[in-house]
Amino acid sequence: MSENSTSRPAILIDIKKHRIRIHKYTLHAIGEPNNILLLVNPEERTLAIMSCDHSDPRAHHVSNAYALNKKTFELYSTSLIQNLCAVCSGWTNNSSYRMYGDIIQNEGIIRFHMADSVPVNGAR
Repeated sequence: MSENSTSRPAILIDIKKHRIRIHKYTLHAIGEPNNILLLVNPEERTLAIMSCDHSDPRAHHVSNAYALNKKTFELYSTSLIQNLCAVCSGWTNNSSYRMYGDIIQNEGIIRFHMADSVPVNGAR
Protein backbone atom coordinates (compact mmCIF):
# COMPACT_ATOMS: atom_id res chain seq x y z
CA MET A 1 0.00 0.00 0.00
CA SER A 2 1.13 3.52 -0.60
CA GLU A 3 1.63 6.06 2.13
CA ASN A 4 -1.50 7.95 1.03
CA SER A 5 -3.75 4.91 1.38
CA THR A 6 -2.81 4.32 5.01
CA SER A 7 -2.09 7.75 6.48
CA ARG A 8 -4.68 10.07 4.91
CA PRO A 9 -8.44 10.06 5.01
CA ALA A 10 -9.88 8.84 1.71
CA ILE A 11 -13.19 8.29 -0.05
CA LEU A 12 -14.14 6.72 -3.34
CA ILE A 13 -16.93 8.04 -5.55
CA ASP A 14 -18.27 5.24 -7.77
CA ILE A 15 -20.45 6.91 -10.38
CA LYS A 16 -21.62 3.71 -12.07
CA LYS A 17 -22.96 2.21 -8.83
CA HIS A 18 -24.05 5.54 -7.30
CA ARG A 19 -21.88 4.73 -4.28
CA ILE A 20 -19.71 6.66 -1.88
CA ARG A 21 -17.19 4.45 -0.11
CA ILE A 22 -15.75 6.05 3.02
CA HIS A 23 -12.54 4.43 4.22
CA LYS A 24 -12.34 3.26 7.82
CA TYR A 25 -9.38 5.53 8.60
CA THR A 26 -11.47 8.51 7.48
CA LEU A 27 -14.12 7.78 10.11
CA HIS A 28 -11.43 7.02 12.69
CA ALA A 29 -9.85 10.44 12.03
CA ILE A 30 -13.05 12.20 13.16
CA GLY A 31 -13.64 10.03 16.21
CA GLU A 32 -15.57 7.07 14.76
CA PRO A 33 -18.94 8.82 14.86
CA ASN A 34 -22.30 7.08 14.93
CA ASN A 35 -23.71 9.64 12.49
CA ILE A 36 -22.17 11.76 9.76
CA LEU A 37 -23.09 14.62 7.47
CA LEU A 38 -21.88 14.95 3.89
CA LEU A 39 -21.47 18.61 2.99
CA VAL A 40 -20.93 19.85 -0.56
CA ASN A 41 -19.62 23.31 -1.39
CA PRO A 42 -20.11 23.76 -5.14
CA GLU A 43 -18.25 27.09 -5.28
CA GLU A 44 -15.08 25.62 -3.77
CA ARG A 45 -15.72 22.19 -5.32
CA THR A 46 -15.29 20.46 -1.98
CA LEU A 47 -16.96 17.58 -0.19
CA ALA A 48 -16.71 17.36 3.58
CA ILE A 49 -17.55 14.70 6.14
CA MET A 50 -18.30 15.60 9.72
CA SER A 51 -19.78 13.86 12.73
CA CYS A 52 -23.23 14.95 13.84
CA ASP A 53 -26.05 14.19 16.21
CA HIS A 54 -28.59 11.52 15.27
CA SER A 55 -31.38 14.09 15.52
CA ASP A 56 -30.15 15.95 12.43
CA PRO A 57 -32.50 15.01 9.57
CA ARG A 58 -29.56 15.04 7.12
CA ALA A 59 -27.57 12.52 9.20
CA HIS A 60 -26.37 9.21 7.82
CA HIS A 61 -26.16 6.50 10.45
CA VAL A 62 -22.80 4.74 10.40
CA SER A 63 -23.36 1.07 11.01
CA ASN A 64 -21.03 -0.58 13.51
CA ALA A 65 -21.03 -3.67 11.28
CA TYR A 66 -18.38 -2.10 9.03
CA ALA A 67 -15.94 -1.97 11.94
CA LEU A 68 -15.95 -5.71 12.46
CA ASN A 69 -14.90 -6.98 9.09
CA LYS A 70 -14.87 -4.24 6.49
CA LYS A 71 -12.43 -1.49 5.63
CA THR A 72 -15.08 0.89 4.33
CA PHE A 73 -18.55 2.28 4.99
CA GLU A 74 -20.76 2.65 1.93
CA LEU A 75 -23.58 5.03 1.09
CA TYR A 76 -25.74 4.82 -2.02
CA SER A 77 -27.43 7.88 -3.50
CA THR A 78 -28.24 8.50 -7.14
CA SER A 79 -29.15 12.16 -6.57
CA LEU A 80 -26.01 12.93 -4.56
CA ILE A 81 -23.75 11.34 -7.17
CA GLN A 82 -25.53 13.30 -9.92
CA ASN A 83 -25.02 16.52 -7.96
CA LEU A 84 -21.33 15.73 -7.42
CA CYS A 85 -20.94 15.07 -11.16
CA ALA A 86 -22.54 18.45 -11.89
CA VAL A 87 -20.00 20.14 -9.61
CA CYS A 88 -17.05 18.21 -11.02
CA SER A 89 -17.81 18.31 -14.73
CA GLY A 90 -14.65 16.40 -15.68
CA TRP A 91 -15.95 13.19 -14.12
CA THR A 92 -17.29 10.63 -16.59
CA ASN A 93 -20.06 8.04 -16.33
CA ASN A 94 -19.11 4.49 -15.35
CA SER A 95 -15.94 5.73 -13.63
CA SER A 96 -14.71 5.89 -10.06
CA TYR A 97 -12.68 8.61 -8.38
CA ARG A 98 -10.63 8.56 -5.19
CA MET A 99 -10.06 11.66 -3.11
CA TYR A 100 -7.71 12.17 -0.20
CA GLY A 101 -8.82 14.62 2.44
CA ASP A 102 -7.43 17.07 4.93
CA ILE A 103 -8.44 16.87 8.56
CA ILE A 104 -9.63 20.13 10.11
CA GLN A 105 -8.93 19.19 13.72
CA ASN A 106 -10.65 22.01 15.60
CA GLU A 107 -13.86 21.45 13.57
CA GLY A 108 -13.95 17.63 13.44
CA ILE A 109 -14.27 17.79 9.66
CA ILE A 110 -12.47 16.15 6.77
CA ARG A 111 -12.48 18.16 3.55
CA PHE A 112 -11.93 16.66 0.10
CA HIS A 113 -11.14 18.78 -2.96
CA MET A 114 -12.95 17.31 -5.97
CA ALA A 115 -10.50 18.94 -8.38
CA ASP A 116 -7.79 16.71 -6.86
CA SER A 117 -9.72 13.48 -7.44
CA VAL A 118 -7.84 10.59 -9.01
CA PRO A 119 -9.53 8.22 -11.49
CA VAL A 120 -9.52 4.62 -10.31
CA ASN A 121 -9.68 1.62 -12.60
CA GLY A 122 -11.33 -1.58 -11.44
CA ALA A 123 -12.97 -0.26 -8.27
CA ARG A 124 -14.67 -2.98 -6.30
